[in-house]
Amino acid sequence: MQKKISLFVLLIISAALFIAATPQFKTYFAPEQLEKGKANGVAIDGLGQLKLAPALEEAYRATVPYFWCATVDAQGAIYAGGGNPALVVRLNGKRGIDTLYKSEEVAVFALAQASGNLYFATAPQGQVYQLDKAGKVKPLFKPETKYIWALETLKDGSLLVATGEPARIFVVSPAGQARTLFESEEAHIRALCWDERSGWLYAGSSGNGYLYRLKLDGAVEVLFDAPMDEIHRIALQQNNVYIAAASAGFFMPGLALPGAAPHAAEMPPAEEEDDAIVISAEEEASGPEEEQITPPANTSGGVGAIYKITAPGLARLVWNSRNERVHAFTLTSGASSEKVTLLLGTGDQGKVYRVEADDTATLLLQSEPSQITSLTPTSSGQIIMTTANPGTVKILSATERTSGEYESEALDANVPAQWGALNWEAKGSAQFFTRSGNTGKPDKTWSAWAAVPTTSNSGVIASPAARFVQWKVKLEGAGVLVKRVQLSYIQKNVAPEIVQIKVYEPNEAFPEAKNNAAHHANGGEEGMEVFPNQPAPAGGKVTQKGAQSLGWIARDDNNDALEFRVEIRAVGEDAWRELAKEYRGQVYTLDSQALPDGEYHSRVSVSDRLSNPASLALQAEKTSELFVIDNSAPEITPVRFKNENQKIVAEFEAKDQYSRLKETRYALSAGAWELLYPEDGVADQKSESYRLTLPASSRNQVLAIKAVDVNGNIGFRKIKVTQ
Repeated sequence: MQKKISLFVLLIISAALFIAATPQFKTYFAPEQLEKGKANGVAIDGLGQLKLAPALEEAYRATVPYFWCATVDAQGAIYAGGGNPALVVRLNGKRGIDTLYKSEEVAVFALAQASGNLYFATAPQGQVYQLDKAGKVKPLFKPETKYIWALETLKDGSLLVATGEPARIFVVSPAGQARTLFESEEAHIRALCWDERSGWLYAGSSGNGYLYRLKLDGAVEVLFDAPMDEIHRIALQQNNVYIAAASAGFFMPGLALPGAAPHAAEMPPAEEEDDAIVISAEEEASGPEEEQITPPANTSGGVGAIYKITAPGLARLVWNSRNERVHAFTLTSGASSEKVTLLLGTGDQGKVYRVEADDTATLLLQSEPSQITSLTPTSSGQIIMTTANPGTVKILSATERTSGEYESEALDANVPAQWGALNWEAKGSAQFFTRSGNTGKPDKTWSAWAAVPTTSNSGVIASPAARFVQWKVKLEGAGVLVKRVQLSYIQKNVAPEIVQIKVYEPNEAFPEAKNNAAHHANGGEEGMEVFPNQPAPAGGKVTQKGAQSLGWIARDDNNDALEFRVEIRAVGEDAWRELAKEYRGQVYTLDSQALPDGEYHSRVSVSDRLSNPASLALQAEKTSELFVIDNSAPEITPVRFKNENQKIVAEFEAKDQYSRLKETRYALSAGAWELLYPEDGVADQKSESYRLTLPASSRNQVLAIKAVDVNGNIGFRKIKVTQ
């Protein structure tokens, strides 16, 4: 038995040799962090708390790729319009589903009800149809426009119609007689909202993003010029107007980009949980190819926002996103309430947010369809939700689910790690699980989900050591809440690395580098380099005769504090000379005048012992490129004089043992120094020949010559001109 215990202890000690000493912690507490995960029946509120989301029921899943609009009649029947091809269905609860209209047109983009009649609009080459009480569909109005985007009904049964290409608003009587109420210079009128109380019609455009306010007699004004390209949803609350705006041009959920055909997502089995489905395949949608709708403007990128307009020109930003566009929104607390709650749906991640009166946002749900296209409240407090990719009709209840699950994004420890514990704050029943693996995206090579055993709000992670880990939590029961989840781990200790050694030019010095060395320890982010690609410590660079500086870039995947040893060795020598040890700087300057001239290499060693026990510390080293130490002046050979064409010619050579020559100058009798080129015209070698022609009058004057090498060493020779 004693032998078994000893062997076990030995295995633990051996495993520990691979583990860095300092534990790391990851805390999940901000909504932005949590929204990177996957919420299935779980809401994420503005305080970073996980709660059960409202119940969501899938009422209908069509074979078309998108539904775009919905309405509810007085009996509670749901009508939904979409495509492709154009489709209108009626959901009668237990009585089933009726297909009211289906054609070779591409889509139905707008629905409205008045006096027991249903009106819907198709595109392209838009046309308005009427479905009367007897269930008969007949054409009502065909404007000379390509798109019909919105329909609104008036008390007298008339219909308001918003179009695009060109942008117009029509008033259509129940008999189909139409007049043009307004024609805009914009490309599209995308949204309408009629205020029966005040007699104002609000309209949103695409192009410059104008919010118009109109009277039925034709009076019109611009209420707000949005900072975005398009206003495509409008809602009213007393005297306040809420709009959904978007930038990056025109976009329609579910429609193809220019030059691409629309697609319908493969339909998963009906018994699967609706918002836990992952779309895995696509198939071509039906419909005539010549009638495919393509967006008339750029669709890439985009920003979505909700604004509240309280008076002409006065707007307040209520909600915005850098990467999500609002496709649908509604007011959920009633048009007369002082405190308005917004419900908004986005794409392309299928999210539904609730925005409170104080502008705090809760992510209610993330649905499997990629776009939430409309949100329609009912008298019973439910919300009818239509989606695109795939096209579904869902019912969002005011009551909570009984259970839900949240799955975090994968945490990257950068290197294999031993997982520690999960800690959290919770109210109610919450069960945590973890899994781990070595791929950035979880796959079948990952470990199975393992429960975190706990009797309180913490527990040890049982998943095996790996580079990546994920946690998930199952919530059950009314009022359950989870917040501030913290995960701990210890990385496997990985040897630090000298990425690069920089040999500075001769005479470049960093006089304060040694004094400031203690302030240059690694304390940065994951895998942070000790210093940028052009290292320069506090104090800056100066010119100093004989200085030779070395700088280096180091990294450590464990974020350990690092220390260095700097050595130098002449070519041909075996032993390294130590210049500095236990050094924590990023650059080192030595006085090369203390060393013989010659060719050298430098070696920098790095150790992570400052952050690890001695038995676990690791080190690495790197040798620099060859560099020259040269503090000797160039040699100027004796000058040879001769007469040529009644002038005096002086010839000589300048030589340096280790460095190339930079320039040579001469002066007569303490006159100005004149530049002299070598005979080959370029000073770029260790030895150069020179030929200087002097006037005869220079005889018996003193000729001074100086040669400078690239290290700044200067050689002189003085001689009397004798010829």
